[in-house]
Amino acid sequence: MKIILNLIILILSISIVLINGDYLEYKKVHLVDQVSLSNGNTNYIFRGNEPKILVNGENYFAYEELIKCMVNNSLTTGVKLPPQFIIVDIKLIYGLKDEESDIELEQTFFNANPQFGEFGTNVTLGDLWDPNFLPEHDVKSWALNLSDWQHDNLPYRIPFYRNILNSENDLPLVLYIHCECGCDRTGEVFASYAMKYLGYSFKEAMEWDYSIAGRRIMINHQFAAQWYCYYLQVAEGMTIDCSAPPLFE
Repeated sequence: MKIILNLIILILSISIVLINGDYLEYKKVHLVDQVSLSNGNTNYIFRGNEPKILVNGENYFAYEELIKCMVNNSLTTGVKLPPQFIIVDIKLIYGLKDEESDIELEQTFFNANPQFGEFGTNVTLGDLWDPNFLPEHDVKSWALNLSDWQHDNLPYRIPFYRNILNSENDLPLVLYIHCECGCDRTGEVFASYAMKYLGYSFKEAMEWDYSIAGRRIMINHQFAAQWYCYYLQVAEGMTIDCSAPPLFE
């Protein structure tokens, strides 16, 4: 398993050159779900990309711009965000040195402005095992024990995010989960969320990811989400189609 993780890190070290340095894009920010709570508040979960802007040659955390993106995207779905809310900002990372400056940007902002929310990171690597080329009995066995071997541990991670969404606070809460591009790591997580909580098939979840990214997502993150689909099918008894989109369309 250590060899597999090292291979993933190698692949990601190469790819980070292509995806690092992204700036906030309105088209990447999407309201995914909302939950009404017993205290009268409604909490929201958004996907997006790095909330960063460039001003006079310097990078800044794009708090006001991010709020505008959230408000405007929500309105397109008929949802009006409350005038005040806190943000739980979770950045999906690979754990590479190239990511440190953006992590520091976000951490510094929330350390200086705790009234606006809080920041955290989750290492998200994806998987190199392709479930489409394994015998059916192996897929079922591996899926049943997904938490024992999957680095990202989606069987734990996705309900954990849902628990944040269900938490009651004085103000409404917005959970903003993102990576750099808002495509691959974010695609893995939100495809998984959509399959568990929104009724998506794996193919539908991938097509949603592709439409936001403007391309197919990285295969290791697609594999991870597909393994989670099989976990939902085998371990949780969900009726869900885990077949993958065609490789070439």
